[in-house]
Amino acid sequence: MKQSQNNITSSLNALDLIVEEDAEKAKLGAEQQLLLSEALHFKYGIAYSKLIISTSLWHLLKYQAGFAIAKDLLTLHQELDNDDLLPSILHNLALHSWGQAKLYSAQQYWIQALEQASLLGNNKVEVESLIGLGNIWRMTNSLENAKSAHNIAAQRANYYRIPHLEAKAFILYAWDCYLLQDYQAMLPVLFKAEQLLSNSNNLTWKSEVYDFRGLAFLGLNDLNSAHQCCSYAHQTAQQHNLVWMKAHSAISLARIASAQSHYAHAYDLLTQAEVIAHQFDKGELRSQICLEQSRIAELTQDYEHALYSYKRYRQYEVSLIQEQTNSLGRDKTRSSKEQLERRAKKLIQRIEIQLEFNSISSLTYLLPLDKWQQHVKSLLSHSTNMDYHLITITDPSEDKINNLILLGHHYCKHGDSMTRISKTEVSLLINENEQRTQEIVHSLSSLFSSYPWHRYSLNSSIPSVNYFNLHQWGSQPDFSPSHLDSQVVF
Repeated sequence: MKQSQNNITSSLNALDLIVEEDAEKAKLGAEQQLLLSEALHFKYGIAYSKLIISTSLWHLLKYQAGFAIAKDLLTLHQELDNDDLLPSILHNLALHSWGQAKLYSAQQYWIQALEQASLLGNNKVEVESLIGLGNIWRMTNSLENAKSAHNIAAQRANYYRIPHLEAKAFILYAWDCYLLQDYQAMLPVLFKAEQLLSNSNNLTWKSEVYDFRGLAFLGLNDLNSAHQCCSYAHQTAQQHNLVWMKAHSAISLARIASAQSHYAHAYDLLTQAEVIAHQFDKGELRSQICLEQSRIAELTQDYEHALYSYKRYRQYEVSLIQEQTNSLGRDKTRSSKEQLERRAKKLIQRIEIQLEFNSISSLTYLLPLDKWQQHVKSLLSHSTNMDYHLITITDPSEDKINNLILLGHHYCKHGDSMTRISKTEVSLLINENEQRTQEIVHSLSSLFSSYPWHRYSLNSSIPSVNYFNLHQWGSQPDFSPSHLDSQVVF
């Protein structure tokens, strides 16, 4: 029974890693694991399976179905032994509420997700919740609050070394700047985002970088640069069928065409964008499209069409405001809009203070030995990726162990982990290829050679640093780094 449950958990961990890249595949795999979990009455497996299914439905733009599953999970998680899944459940509820334009419900769930993520050390959900709250403020026209939240999210992601979320926060920060008409500030931010995404497969974000860069150039009246950037974004979106970006980049190109007095072409682009947006948009994009259509019609003295388009713009705007009002009315049983705003701002202010004084108390990447070993075994069972290496740091003096943990922890980033093997040994699991692992090992060895050990220990010996490939270690009968001859010792 225990082995079957471990196998289910390992399989779900593997599916969780691919949900953004292939949501349909992750959903099908999670549905299979759900059936197995239900047959074994494995509650954690049932909850985790449903969480992955709900997340997959978000990526597949099926918000109502995803929300229903996440809502069911909120009740189910109370039967679990711990709250590890709770931040992600609340984040999913927020995402699906956001997808349905239920902004205040989304805000409430993101506040709860941020609180739980901070409490339980779920770094990813913490950053995603900050991003989500920033998006709520953008949609409710609190642009300075949105900009502040996205800036703090980027700083937090940088601290946790989660580059793709740092890039996401920077892209949204640039959009806040655009709405505030601070076009010059957008360019360096988008350059940072592009650098952070250099090794990412997320073509939507890469396309957004070029689209928003084009809008920045448009705001600065550099129409040639604007057209080049937005054309590249539109071509990428069409080539890879990026639905959101196909619509958004078409709107951007229409704005540029209008600035060049190519009104007929601009109108055609807006018509294309509206057809695409109809597949997923609740009014945010289509209201922009109608307003732009009205403006173009007015410029071409087609006043009848200008009025018609403006009326449609107002219909979308009124519909969004009505939904926000209805959502707020449903939320008032627990908290008013003003209370939600204060709660969100207090949370963000607390995080801002932590960033200012660099006072995060926990070591984010340090895991208990048993959890660390489970994670490693899961990778060995379900990953053929050779870009995982183990680094061990050993020293005969027990009073150095805390220093070794602190120093080693600074070399970790998102995807890495470390543990205390014994009173004299620390092990780091690094998601890097051999060349970069060697560079880390060399850096650690140089650091330990120059470190003033005499200030912290009676024994001033220099710790030894070893490394080896994860799969080489996994092939040994004894899963302990101490029992494997390393490839190299510095």
